[in-house]
Order: sequence, then C-alpha cells, then structure tokens
Amino acid sequence: MAEKNSLTREQYLESIRQLSAAANDLASRYILECLDHLAISTEGYLDAMGAAIGDARPGSGKAAVFHVAGLPSAWFTQSLEPPPRTKIRAPGKIRPRPTLNPEGILPQFQKAMDRVSALVASSSGKDLNSIRFRNPFIPLLRFTVASGFLIIAAHGRRHLWQAEQVAKEPDFP
Repeated sequence: MAEKNSLTREQYLESIRQLSAAANDLASRYILECLDHLAISTEGYLDAMGAAIGDARPGSGKAAVFHVAGLPSAWFTQSLEPPPRTKIRAPGKIRPRPTLNPEGILPQFQKAMDRVSALVASSSGKDLNSIRFRNPFIPLLRFTVASGFLIIAAHGRRHLWQAEQVAKEPDFP
C-alpha cells in the first residue's frame, strides 16, 4: 500500500510542478493560491491528527485499509472530490495568503505532503479508523484520523483537477 501511495504522491507532485512551470501570470496566481491553500489546510489537519494519534493508547490495533466513518465523514469527503459539484467557501484560516511567495509555495506544499507520509508511517500499530480528532477549521465536526487522510487526499485531487482545467484553457501557454 505504501508503494502505491508513494507513486500516487510522486505523480501528484509532478503534475503540480508541470502546471506551476507552464502557467501564465493569472493562471500561475490561481495555481499558487491552490497550492498555498492546500499546504495551509493540510498542515492544520496534520497538526490535529498528529495530536490525536499521540494521545491514543499504544497497541490499539492497526488499520490496513482506511475508510470513512459515518455519514458526515462520507458526505464531507465526497463533497471534496473532483469535479466540484458545489462551491465550498474555505474558512478564513485556510484561505490563500494575500501576498504569495512564489518561490516558497511549492517547497511548503511538498513539505506538507512529506508530513502526510511521515504521519502515516509513524502511526504504525494504531487503528486510525477509530482514533478521532476535531476538525481544526470546523470545530463542530469530528472525524477519524483515517477519514482525515482521505479528506486530505480528496481535497488535493479537487484542486489538482481545478488547476488542470485552468491549464486546458485556450490562452494557457
């Protein structure tokens, strides 16, 4: 499973690199905003998920397959999958910064993706389908850590799809 995730991660990062390198000014700004938003939101989720994993009892089992737990998690995850069916306004905490540092965004995004892999690897022996955390951006919602990883992945796919749509525009370089 780790090899499959690693390949998917590498393909994802390569797509992001290609889109960022080929973008014109307006499209580049949009793609950079997507990456900034994804980096900020992923870091927020990972902080909350990491704390929940750290507080979990050792030896609470092992989840071989991640699955969403319950209707709210399933709905939320599905709502993030591409293509977007409804526009979801991002909470203020995870909106792209008004001043973007183009040279710093891709490394920051890659760092967040590295943290995803590291957190999965470091949680060995814990059942991530049963450990819960509070959504750091919508505090009324609680998800399992496994759902959190699936949400991060769906969210990334959504924004990659959106960036690819920008790249398909006729005036895109």
